[in-house]
Amino acid sequence: MIKINLLPREVYAAKAQKQFQSLAVGVGAVVVLLLMGYYFHLSNISRRLERDLTEARAELQRYETIDREVKEMQAEEGRLSSRLSVIQQLLRGTLTYPRFFEDFMALLPSEVWVQSVSTTTDAASGLAVTVNAQALSSFAVADWLTNLLSSPVCNSVRLGAITVTEQNEGASALYGFTMTFNYRGQS
Repeated sequence: MIKINLLPREVYAAKAQKQFQSLAVGVGAVVVLLLMGYYFHLSNISRRLERDLTEARAELQRYETIDREVKEMQAEEGRLSSRLSVIQQLLRGTLTYPRFFEDFMALLPSEVWVQSVSTTTDAASGLAVTVNAQALSSFAVADWLTNLLSSPVCNSVRLGAITVTEQNEGASALYGFTMTFNYRGQS
């Protein structure tokens, strides 16, 4: 069989041109559909990320509020612990002087009287005590020195110079002296 084509070439070219245009429109439509799908996919991801960002910001605000409260509580704890330490130091120190004077009076002989007592607090040695006193006899001074030296709460006992003052006739002489020692009470 022989096929004879009586149509001019322009008709075939126009037909091929139409088919090419149809194919281009189809490919263009597919590309547009793919781009639109990709756009919608990206917009969904963008909306989800914006929603996540909003939730994260709300959570951050909650945590910042909690952080502020924790910092306020830590500051309050610091203030309260400093108060507590001051109170504990005061409580430790409140009984020092009553105990000191109880022990001091127990060691003091009856023939010695105290004119002045001065103390300084020293963390290493307790109370540093300086006493100006008078006694009716040198034996009373010796008794007090012996009591202080044998006491477990007193150490570093030092007797200063003794001055003797004569009294009226018939009265015994007065012995003035200074006694220094460290007092460390029993805890």
